[in-house]
Formats: sequence, C-alpha cells, structure tokens
Amino acid sequence: MTAIWLYQFRLIVIGDSTVGKSCLIRRFTEGRFAQVSDPTVGVDFFSRLVEIEPGKRIKLQIWDTISCNPWTPVKITNH
Repeated sequence: MTAIWLYQFRLIVIGDSTVGKSCLIRRFTEGRFAQVSDPTVGVDFFSRLVEIEPGKRIKLQIWDTISCNPWTPVKITNH
C-alpha cells in the first residue's frame, strides 16, 4: 500500500491572542473564513494535502496554539 503523500510536515503557529491565527489557518485548510471564531483553548489541529508538482503531494499538519508569554517555552511531545 502506497502513501498518498511523500512527506509530512508539522507547522506550529504561535502568536499574540486575537490576531487571526485560527482564521488564517481555517482559510488555508478549509477554504473559508469563519464568521465567528472562539478563542483557541489548548491546541487545535488542521491538515491539508498540497500538491507540489503533478502526482507529488505533501501533508501539512498545522497546530494552532494558544497564546503564551513569549519567554515561556512551548513544550510539545511526540507520541
């Protein structure tokens, strides 16, 4: 069985609160802007397959994180 993508990349989006991170990610992954958006609690996950050339796709996993103090390290564990 062959995978439907060649590579998978994880992107972590971090930034100030209420600047539109979730809206931009939703637009990129789902093709629409949300009329109303609640603040992110914890982490939201989005994904999208992107065809980089004919027949070659990559999978983007996008993590939408809560805002935090810029001096507080973001700790992400892989399972």
